[in-house]
Amino acid sequence: MKRYSLHPSSFSLVETEEFYERKAKKGLILDKRGHQLSRFRKDEPKNLSYRVEIVDDKRLEDGKIPEEQILVYEECGWTHVCGKRQIQIFSADKNTDPLEFYTQPEDQIESVKILRKGFLKEFLSLIVTYFILFTIQRSRYPRRSVGEYLKFFVEAFNKILIDTPAFGFLLFGTIALGIGYYAIGMISSQYLILKLKKGVPLRTITPFEKAMRIWKKGIVAVFVSGVLILGLIEGSTSVRGDSPSSFEGPFITIEEFHEGEFRKEESSVSYNGEYKSRKTVFGEVIKTHEYYDGPDGYLSLYQDVYLIKSQRIRERFLESLKASLYYGTVVSDFEEVLVDGLDEVYVRNEWEILAVKGDLVLRMFYHTDKEPSRESILLKISESLNDTAVSTNE
Repeated sequence: MKRYSLHPSSFSLVETEEFYERKAKKGLILDKRGHQLSRFRKDEPKNLSYRVEIVDDKRLEDGKIPEEQILVYEECGWTHVCGKRQIQIFSADKNTDPLEFYTQPEDQIESVKILRKGFLKEFLSLIVTYFILFTIQRSRYPRRSVGEYLKFFVEAFNKILIDTPAFGFLLFGTIALGIGYYAIGMISSQYLILKLKKGVPLRTITPFEKAMRIWKKGIVAVFVSGVLILGLIEGSTSVRGDSPSSFEGPFITIEEFHEGEFRKEESSVSYNGEYKSRKTVFGEVIKTHEYYDGPDGYLSLYQDVYLIKSQRIRERFLESLKASLYYGTVVSDFEEVLVDGLDEVYVRNEWEILAVKGDLVLRMFYHTDKEPSRESILLKISESLNDTAVSTNE
């Protein structure tokens, strides 16, 4: 029978050894070590000692420790159990009183330096990966300076956080925890090196992770709880449909868009529609998409409508919408225009419109080969948002 369990972090060497020893006393013998989980086999309880040996990646052969090195440890009474890259695990029966790998604390400094170097390489690799992705994305919009694109990147992330809080929180938390893990690994390794230089035996050093444990568990608990709660709110209130005209809301349908000029047949292949709505911790989100390509012409209409009660969040979100791109189609800035009945209106090229009325923010992206005037579209948006604003206030 196999059992799996989360093991201590790679930088918690002593805690890792003690963790496997406690498991062995319960009859769970280490079988394999993964990145986050260890696999155990059920057996008779044993009184085993475990030791973590840090091995330089350059000394590994196909990810495995060389046989000649294993033989050296076996001569000292230790058996190689398993390993994951730099972390190699050895065990021995405590009753045999096996020889220790190191007789002086200073002897382990080089091994811990290998661990620190590994965390530094992983940290730099993560940063370089983010930088490459950032550079690739920016190359698509050469007209933006680095500062402008960085602002666009931050605003796009802020839009995700407001638009889909559960996903935004998950994305942010995953990135933060990933960077934090490697940063703490480097700090912890340096902490061990300083203690070893002072002659403090490794197994008597209070693990750095132990001081961080309460904070670590609290952060992880908040992160997991936050994602679950936000996801539950969005999932339990989600409504979907394939015809926006079947639902009420502050949006415009194809039929209203051209006042009957298009003969929409929902059963026809020439028409495709989608409606989605959900509640979030910030308010409500409605998204519609209608596509028509029939004898009367072509029209693609996307709308995102947000009901955001907090003025501060609403204003911040509006700035994010103004900085972001709709399907990456344009790179120009929004231009503000005045429209009766609307608090704020911004337009970009002939396709995209942002409109604000009270707590409502509407973002529209449209394209048609039978162009209506922008004034007529803005008038319809004003009528729609004002009707909804009135019903909301009532």
